[in-house]
Amino acid sequence: MSIPQRGKGLPGGKQAYREVTFAGLTLGILVGVLLTISFTYAGLIIGFTVPASAVAAILGWGLLRGVMRTGTIVENNINQTVAAAINITCSGVIFTVPVLYLLKQPFSPWIMGLSTISGSFLGVLFIIPLRRQMIDLERLRFPTGVAVAQILRSPGAGIRKSVLLGIGVLVSGVLATLIGLPTVWPGCPVLIPETVNLGNFLHMPAYATNVWAVSALSIGAGFISGRAGLVVLSGGILANWILAPGLVALGWAPPDGGVIFKQIDRPLGIGMLLGGALAGVVTILPLVGSAFSGLLRRGPGGPAAKNRDEMGPWSFLIGAVGGLVVLWVLAQLGPTGVGPGRALMVSVVGIVYIWFSGIIIAQCTGLTDWSPMSGMALIAISCLMLVTGNNVPVSVACGAACCVAMSQAADMMTDLKTGYLVGSRPIMQQWTQLAVAWIGPPISLVTLYYVWKAYGIGTDKVPAPQAQALQAAILGISGGGAPVLRYLSGAVVGGVLTGAVGGGMGVLVGLSMYIPFHYILPYGLGCILGMWSEKQLGERWCNESGLPLAAGLIVGDSLAGVTIGLFKVAQGLKEVAQ
Repeated sequence: MSIPQRGKGLPGGKQAYREVTFAGLTLGILVGVLLTISFTYAGLIIGFTVPASAVAAILGWGLLRGVMRTGTIVENNINQTVAAAINITCSGVIFTVPVLYLLKQPFSPWIMGLSTISGSFLGVLFIIPLRRQMIDLERLRFPTGVAVAQILRSPGAGIRKSVLLGIGVLVSGVLATLIGLPTVWPGCPVLIPETVNLGNFLHMPAYATNVWAVSALSIGAGFISGRAGLVVLSGGILANWILAPGLVALGWAPPDGGVIFKQIDRPLGIGMLLGGALAGVVTILPLVGSAFSGLLRRGPGGPAAKNRDEMGPWSFLIGAVGGLVVLWVLAQLGPTGVGPGRALMVSVVGIVYIWFSGIIIAQCTGLTDWSPMSGMALIAISCLMLVTGNNVPVSVACGAACCVAMSQAADMMTDLKTGYLVGSRPIMQQWTQLAVAWIGPPISLVTLYYVWKAYGIGTDKVPAPQAQALQAAILGISGGGAPVLRYLSGAVVGGVLTGAVGGGMGVLVGLSMYIPFHYILPYGLGCILGMWSEKQLGERWCNESGLPLAAGLIVGDSLAGVTIGLFKVAQGLKEVAQ
């Protein structure tokens, strides 16, 4: 069944279907803010984020169709476009900004906010001209975009899914609250422990850790990842149950799991992440070349830019010129700012990198749903450290802009793929994503601040593994005695894995080697549950019931954790005032 387009089917050229509406925009903003808070917290714990478009689409049907008794497919598509555009920026923030807390570096939250907001706009503006090349001509898959389109096409099923998502939120929220009560209620007994040490029960040595976090969030993320997430579990098992005992048995490491993790596993994992990211870039260079050639042949926006369904070439030009000026000004501001000449170098490197990396990330997402963004962020900040003369705050601020821009570019193209499948007008999605691009970064930065005040960064509770990898890279560049040989060894292994197997294998295994194992284990359990459910209950059950329940586990756990953290911060401020 074809979807009536604008000007067809109704007199006066009116739209046959509601698309951009107050209800859709408002719902998208509210859901986007909620998911940004949730996934900022979740990403700081498990080291990566999961797509929010599906969650937004499910909630959209639950409210637009189930509660308001209205809503169309394209209206809900605008809702999920808005929500995803707001939420996606949290990945760029949590991969970069927490390193400043780890390094105890002073920085201006205003400058960081403006930098990440500018990156959010640039990511959208720079990728729009390539919509026709990637979607109409190359017809890249964008698996998440296709999956969201399926949800949008099932209004009735969407209402049922929203109920299941709410159940997941309630269950995980109650569990996380019971776990966190002793931290905000002095004298409260421990009702549910934060971790369970199965290693003691199984009489395993301390260096072969077998501690499990009681984390509904990790289980939910693993369930959604399914078979693909087993790579992360295998990396954790390799590091903790194979490599560590082997090193101890050979006498090459002390029987101390903490020492092995910090001095061997983490450097190797960081090297694998970098090597895997570089190999992934190399493998898709031919496709990037075709995108560039298509852009040059047709000009930014292509022929479609001449009609009313596509933004024109001015989007690219405004982004390039405006972004250059904004980054140049921001690099000079604050007590840690650099001079005008060096600031110009920073802005030029940042703009070029945003354009190039945005295309790479969008291509990777379109082909496999895998994004080497963490590795690309490491590369960006490493290059900026050389340009700024090891000025960490300026490098991280510009690097955060690059990282947010990458995430927005991939999300914009994924949403446009969804819109292409359900009959939305590209220009409607492009304008709405631009209109809300500024909302996500400050929400994520504020959430990050309160998580830091409540739990710290780089702790067992909030490990922030991506930031710890970035910290190691920065210390190495600035002369902190980095284990270069281990980095290089890991890079070789990560590059070979990605080149031989594909799908970002080197990045995923490397990532799992420096994520705390007590979060990897429940994540792996979730992966196994997802595979078992698909086999025993069927793929349809997983999509219709399992996915919304798992997404609810992530959101409920995260919101409870943030709420408990706010109570802890409030208690601390009250004690200081007294």
